Amino acid sequence: MSLRRRLMLLLGAFAVFAVIAAAATIYAIQWQVERAVQEFEQVTGQTAQVGRLRVDLAVLTRRLHNVVDGRSEATGPYFEARDEFLTKLRQVASFEPHAGGEVLWQPAVKVAEALESESDECLALSEAGRLDEAERLLNGRIEDELVPKLDSHLFAAQAALDEIRNHATRDVAATSTQILALTIAVGSCAALLVVFGAMLIRRWLFTPIESLQEATQRFSEGDLAFRTVPRSVDELGRLGLALNEMAQSVSDAQAETQASEAKHRALFANLRDAVVICDRDGKVIEYHDGDTKLLGVEAGTHEDRMILDVWPEWRSITIDWLGVIRAAITDGRRYRAVDAEFAALAGDDADRFADVRVYRIDHGKARYAAIVLRDVTAKQRLQTKLRRAETMEAVGTMAGGLAHDFNNLLANIMGTLSALAADYPDSENASRISSALRACQHAAGLSRRLLNFAGSAHGDPQVFCPADTIELIVSSMDHAFFDGIEVQKRLAPSVQARMDPDQFTQIVLNLLRNAKDAMPDGGHLLLSVEAVTARHPDETTEERPYTLLVVQDTGSGMSTDVQKRAFEPFFTTKSRAGRRGRGMGLAIVYAAVNNAGGFLQIQSKPGAGTTFRIFLPYANGAAEPLRPDASADQPDDAENPPDL
Repeated sequence: MSLRRRLMLLLGAFAVFAVIAAAATIYAIQWQVERAVQEFEQVTGQTAQVGRLRVDLAVLTRRLHNVVDGRSEATGPYFEARDEFLTKLRQVASFEPHAGGEVLWQPAVKVAEALESESDECLALSEAGRLDEAERLLNGRIEDELVPKLDSHLFAAQAALDEIRNHATRDVAATSTQILALTIAVGSCAALLVVFGAMLIRRWLFTPIESLQEATQRFSEGDLAFRTVPRSVDELGRLGLALNEMAQSVSDAQAETQASEAKHRALFANLRDAVVICDRDGKVIEYHDGDTKLLGVEAGTHEDRMILDVWPEWRSITIDWLGVIRAAITDGRRYRAVDAEFAALAGDDADRFADVRVYRIDHGKARYAAIVLRDVTAKQRLQTKLRRAETMEAVGTMAGGLAHDFNNLLANIMGTLSALAADYPDSENASRISSALRACQHAAGLSRRLLNFAGSAHGDPQVFCPADTIELIVSSMDHAFFDGIEVQKRLAPSVQARMDPDQFTQIVLNLLRNAKDAMPDGGHLLLSVEAVTARHPDETTEERPYTLLVVQDTGSGMSTDVQKRAFEPFFTTKSRAGRRGRGMGLAIVYAAVNNAGGFLQIQSKPGAGTTFRIFLPYANGAAEPLRPDASADQPDDAENPPDL
């Protein structure tokens, strides 16, 4: 049976019971009250009538005396009073309540009938003129016997009626108690029915609703494993089954969603590219740095912030970020920028480059923009290195060709001069021939350095102590070179390197001259040599030991654009009109370091000085003796100062 039908039947039963109980109670109360009141009124009326009958009996006796006394006018009133008295007596006698099982009115009626008979006889004697007999009958039989006897019966009847009235009064009170008891009984039955109905309603309605409420609460809290147990197959029971089916469907869908989300989350977490997801206003919803480290912020700490507040350095990029984001979300436009330059992160000296893509992603009814940053810094650096290598190769090829041709010319010149010196040892031109030979030897050193720059000769790699070489170079230089410059040396004498000492000498000389040119008004110069571990930027191997040469000045420094072109051949910031530089100093340093298997770094800012860090191959073997002429070629570089 359906819940609706059961509730309607229950309500119908309650309504029928209420109507029947109310009607029965009202009828019983009305019947009891009417019966008790009617009996009370009758008894009260009879009592009053009995009292009046006793008065009428006295009046009747006086009128009979008047008639006997010969008053002719008293005969009519006497008969009228006697008829009325007898009528009232008979009327009262028609109501015969019993008291103690005895009949009240039958003796009184008999006495009244005897009184009537004796009165007629008395009147007959009076009419016959026998007044004495009539008087004796009146005074004897009537007044002394019948009237007192009738009055006694009336008095007894009045007393009995008083008792009956009192009994009727008690019946009225008892009726009130019965009515109260009946009302209580009906109310108790109604209360029991209400309790029983409430139990049924709780079982049929409230308990299933509470079960459904608990189920919905548990479902809303995410406990989709909870199941409600229907008590009956009615509307609420079917609703509970529907909720269970819905929870199962949601649980299955949630499991699929979680699996899908876990898959996409794993894909998102393992993306190598940096991704920023934001809304139409540029508020960051989620982000992932990937392997690029382009974002440079800790994961999960900047959500719900504006994109340009999290990355203010992006303002310097020529991209209208908010416009691109809104165009992607609103119109579905895809945006792409190639080789966008990002500011260097903390601890990184070089800028970063990335390809930028912006497109719309839909998540339900919500739309977001995805900003994907693909790090192409390595590609940019490789292209820069490739362009630099191609330039160096071209310049090296040219320098190598010149060096070979120059060597051939020098060989002929030196052969001729040697022959002249042998043929004319005592000639007055012998000293001039010797000077020419020494000049050719210096020219041969210049040719050797050109070949080293060209890469056609890697020199003569040796294990040596860079500290000793730097000490020798600094001590052999003209004191005027360091005018106004405070030189500080932190040279570790036990640190060794492996490369051509001549090339190392050229590196130091070029960097010293570069620092000198950067400090025309004097400054502070730091020369440092120490052993470190580092990772070659062009290799993926682990860190390995290097000998680090640091040349740091407090000069004018270099801008970012100048740093990018510092190692290009023939690039110089010096005036070519004054022939102060030809732009080959740092190019030679770059070529020598690469030929030795090392690498270098520049750290510089305009007005804040420049720091060169030269990483050379570290050596553990015994150092070879320093050649006395390690700096013998220094004067030849006076016309080719290193540069910027």
